[in-house]
Amino acid sequence: MKKLIAFLVLAGSGAGFFLAASNGYVPGVGGHKAVLIVKSRRFMECLKFKEFKEAARFHHPQDLKERPDIPKMLEDFFLIPPENLDVKDVRVDYVELDSTRVRAKVRVTSTVEVLNRKETRDPEAMLYWRLENGEWYLDLRTTLERGRNPVGG
Repeated sequence: MKKLIAFLVLAGSGAGFFLAASNGYVPGVGGHKAVLIVKSRRFMECLKFKEFKEAARFHHPQDLKERPDIPKMLEDFFLIPPENLDVKDVRVDYVELDSTRVRAKVRVTSTVEVLNRKETRDPEAMLYWRLENGEWYLDLRTTLERGRNPVGG
């Protein structure tokens, strides 16, 4: 009986690992999705801790050269003044790659508190990425130049 249970646990673990690896969620094993999850979480973490210059580095160096105001633009990512914003939690909901595997979108949800209002929101955002020379970069046009419609209401 113990051998059967051990075999089932081992088989289930192997199947789970295979499924995760085949979907790109295991770093180093076909891991575009794993890389995008890590980069998206880190980008959002930079915003959470108001490290706008570091968050800007997720954009292509050419974008940074052409638009030195990217860090300032990132302050408005949640469309709430940074001094009135407390980001509590960030979740990566899903990652989707296009058929060419050089463009991707990552949906993230954050739990934020608007200070001085005692208001909690769960804004969602779509981060668009592009692969250039083996490196994933945020797409400036879709991440920051998206108009002034409030994220999450």
